[in-house]
Amino acid sequence: MTDRRFHVIDGTPAPDTPAEQVRKRVRAMPKPATMPQCPRCGGREYIETKIGAGRSATKQRLCVLCLMKGERVIL
Repeated sequence: MTDRRFHVIDGTPAPDTPAEQVRKRVRAMPKPATMPQCPRCGGREYIETKIGAGRSATKQRLCVLCLMKGERVIL
């Protein structure tokens, strides 16, 4: 039986797509400290969800853009 080993090579990073370039530009833009920003897409729109009632209710802020793509990203 032959001796098989896993070898890691130093490859080049994948080229940035136009969408990724826009995300980097939006993330780098100045923003107010009180405005949350999505860590994944850089969007600044969110929906506040509430589970439960009264004081024990759990609130979370979800990114609208990621939610429309089917992803649940909590801000």
